[in-house]
Parts: sequence; C-alpha cells; structure tokens
Amino acid sequence: MLRTVLRREVVALTRLLVVVLTILLALLELGYRGAAPTSGMRQELLTGLMFAAGFVMFGAILRTLLKGQRPRKAEIAWFLVWCSFFAAHPIGLPVWEGVGLMGNLIFLGLFVFIELSRLELGGGFTLSPALLFTFSFILLITIGTALFMLPNAAVRPLGLIEALFTSTSAVCVTGLSVFDIGTTLTPMGLWILLLLVQLGGLGVMTFTSFFAFFFKGSNSLEEQLRIRDLSNTTLGGARRFIVQVILFTLAVEAIGAVFIFQALPDDQFAAFSDRLFFAVFHAISAFNNAGFSTYTNGLYEPVMRYNYALQWVVALMIVFGGLGFGIIFNFTNYLRFWVRARVRRWTLGVPCERYPRVVTLSTKLVLFTTAGLLLFGTIAFWVFERDNALREHSGWFGQLTTSFFGSVTPRTAGFNSVNYGTLTVPTLMITILLMYIGASPGSTGGGIKTSTAAVALFNIFSTGRGRERVETGGREIGVMTVRRAFATIVLSLIFLGVSITVVASLEKDHGLLPIAFECFSAFGTVGLTMGITAELDDAARVALTLVMFVGRVSALTLLIGVLKQVEVSNYRYPKEDILIN
Repeated sequence: MLRTVLRREVVALTRLLVVVLTILLALLELGYRGAAPTSGMRQELLTGLMFAAGFVMFGAILRTLLKGQRPRKAEIAWFLVWCSFFAAHPIGLPVWEGVGLMGNLIFLGLFVFIELSRLELGGGFTLSPALLFTFSFILLITIGTALFMLPNAAVRPLGLIEALFTSTSAVCVTGLSVFDIGTTLTPMGLWILLLLVQLGGLGVMTFTSFFAFFFKGSNSLEEQLRIRDLSNTTLGGARRFIVQVILFTLAVEAIGAVFIFQALPDDQFAAFSDRLFFAVFHAISAFNNAGFSTYTNGLYEPVMRYNYALQWVVALMIVFGGLGFGIIFNFTNYLRFWVRARVRRWTLGVPCERYPRVVTLSTKLVLFTTAGLLLFGTIAFWVFERDNALREHSGWFGQLTTSFFGSVTPRTAGFNSVNYGTLTVPTLMITILLMYIGASPGSTGGGIKTSTAAVALFNIFSTGRGRERVETGGREIGVMTVRRAFATIVLSLIFLGVSITVVASLEKDHGLLPIAFECFSAFGTVGLTMGITAELDDAARVALTLVMFVGRVSALTLLIGVLKQVEVSNYRYPKEDILIN
C-alpha cells in the first residue's frame, strides 16, 4: 500500500515537473534574448523534457488500460506522434529537426494542455460562478502583466504599471494604452496582446471548458454545473454552447480577416506577412470589441481614414461581437426554421409550420435596442459633426461611413476614424451615453448592456402610467430582472462618480470632460480617448486599471460574489409605502 502511494506521488510529481519546466523553457526561449552559450543548455533541457513527457504519457495510457478503461484520444494521438519523433531519430536525437526548437515547444505545449485538462473547474473549492468568473480575470491579468515584462515583449523594458495597465486593457478588451503598441511592442508582444484579447473577450472559463471538453472528452457533474452557470444555459446545452461559441468566433474572425485583407491596398505593406498580420490582428480586435490597432492614430491614420470598405468590415464585426452569442444563436435558429419552412413549401408544397416563441424576448429587445442606438448615433454624429470632423470627407458615402463608424465604435469597440479631441461637446456627450450603455449581454463587449437600458426604459414608462407590472411584447418582465437592471445602473453610476472624482483629484492639469470621457471609456471597456491616456501619472493609471476591471466583470457581479446569498424565505413582512417624491 505504501509503495503504491509513493509510486503515485512520484508520477504526479514528475508530471508536474515536466509541465512547469516546459512553461519555463518556453518563457526562456520566447521572452529572453538568449546568448549563444545557453543554446546548448536549452537543447539538452528540451531533450530531457521530450523523454520525460513521452514516458509520463505512456504511463498514463498504460494505467488506464490496466483499469479496463479506454485511454483518451488526445493522449493516444500525442503519444503516437511522440513515437514518430523518435522513430525518425533512432540514434538518441529526440528533437525533431524538421520543426525546430519552436515546433518541439508547441508539441510539448500540447502535452501541457492535456495534463491541465485533467483538472476541474474550481479545483475542489466551492466558489460561486461570480467569484470564479472574477478570479479567472485576475489570474489572466496577472499572467499577462508578467508576460509583458519579458525583455522580448517590447523594444524597451516596460514598468510594472505599464505592463499591468496594458494587460488589464487587453484582458478587459478595452483598448486604452499608455504607449504606442505598434512601435513599442515586438511581434511577440503583439501576439501576447492578441492572445489576451481573445481570452478576455470570450471569457477565460469558456476556453478552459472548451479545452477540457476537447482533451478530456467528459466532465464531472459539478464541473458541468459550473459551466452551465457561467454560460447561462441549460445543463444539457452547456457543452454544445461552449463549442458553438468557439467555432463561431473563429469562423467570423477568419472571414473578417479575409475581407480586411482584401480591403487593404497592395502597396501599403512591405511584405505579405505584414499585411496578413494586420488583417488577423484587427479582425480579432474588432470582433472582441477591443479597439487595439497597430497604427499610432488607429484608423484615423491617413492611409486608413478614407478606406471606407475597411471601416464597414470592422464596424460589422464590432456589431456581431457586441450582439451576444445567445442572441445570435437564437436568431440564427429562427432564420433556419424560417428558411427551411419556405423551402419545403416551394419544393414540396408542405404548409409552413409555426414555431411558438422561437425568437425570445431578450433577442427582440437586444436587436431593436441595438438598431435604435445605431440609427440614433449615426444621425446625431452627422448632425453635430457635418461642419466639423466630417468636412474632410467630401462625398455623402464617406460622411455616412464615418458617421456610422462613429456610432458603432463607442459600443465598447474603441476604434477611431476621427480625432475625438476635436469633436464638438454634443457629440462627446452622446458618445459618453453610447459608451455607458455598451454592448449586449453574453457578448465580448462591456457597458451596462442594451437589455439593461431597455428594461429600465420600460420600467420608467410602466411607472409613469401607473402599472404594477413591466410588460412588453405580450410578455411580463420578471421582478428580479427589473431589480437587477436598477441595481446595475445605480451601482455603475456611483462607481463612475467615485472614479471621476478620484482621477480628477490626481490629474489637476486636465479638464473634467476629458477625465470623465476617459473614465466612461474605461468602465465601458471602449478604449476611446481624448488624448490624455499617455499623459496620466502612475496613480491615475492604477485607478483606471481598477475601472476597466470593474467595468468588465460588472460591479453587480462583484457584489453578488462577495455578499452571502440569502435562502428563499417563506415569510413576508407587512407592506408599507415610502414617500420618494
């Protein structure tokens, strides 16, 4: 018995050691400008890790077979490739020269994913979905800060506050930056930024669940319950929803990258790889509503300012990313049913079937609110800027494109095709309103969400008309939904008021409007600025970092995670009205 326990401990320690050393080797190779004398040491370490990983995987497969169970497909596939590596080099050279050091690191990275997929969400700790969601962002921000401080991540050493601000802005898909990322970050730093944007936009737990499903093949009931709560879906549909989110995101980003690539002029980039990277970078940044750009002035750069085709592609990707995955999938199902019924009627003469409530009330509210905000923002931008920012666009199509883009980008996207420091005050106030409302629930964007604004508006009209219930579209909105909308708005306004006060007290050289604009942009995870971000001192940057984090996870989520949830009570106190006006 003791021998069995010791053997298990040794195996577990070996697996952990291989995972840790693989991560350290990757950081050593990618993050530091290694000198020539250390290359041999890295090669020997890689050789040892390849040997150890192979034997660990072989042991895991063998133990599974001895238990009468089927090994995981990912383990078998990895081990077969590992065997082919050594079959190609039987004379003791375990590193496959055809793929080089980086290829072998990627292969070992797959081993790390397989090993990490053995873990379960929560790690045995009882955490509410709100706290688990919050801690996942804190962990990712911490890892991103450490990665940005690696020597190879930037052309100059980044300070702790700079790295923390950039990592938070990327994970919270904000887009604010205290330095020019296109000229300061190296290609490695840009890829780190892109990875953080992708993970932060879709949610850390979404990717964790996806890789657990992919490598592990199944999950415990407790883990599936966590996934259900995090994805806001049913227990049976949690796995399918996660897979749909990942596949849909990659598909839209790939299609967007193709259209962006086609919209770029051939002579704008020195090499094909630069043009391709620009397309991929901006496609991911647009769909995740991040707003990062490799250009110093964003899309206001002279070579991009009049590229209207590119702006339409980016704007549509922002809209898709801000609608919310649940809304998109629900509306897609409705279109699928509608098209299938019409095709059957035209080809077979079968009458169209009726599908009750295929489109949910949430989908209707989000779609109508989004369309209304886009129309309102476009008209307002054109009215207030036709004699100002739009004068440099001579044709009606250019003014329409710029106005529409100016209405889309405050919806937590952050791309700019105009200089926001020169816009009129009415335009800036409307932009602040759009930034505050933000995107839709379950999306990559921030803000209080379109559904919250819609529910609050319906509640105002219902109260004004003396109705006891909030009703719309033949449905009654639940009391808890109305209360959550009210709590979200009140908490966000209180937090924004405190944030603006703190930043204004720290930055006395800037006016109140630029500071308020910056705080609303950070809270809504937008990334638009009137040009003061790089001029802020470290204290103000830390304050804005906190604002970005709270804006991404929401103040109500933090409150729910911290406060103890009350059990359902069977008693009710006598009612008494309170004078409020």
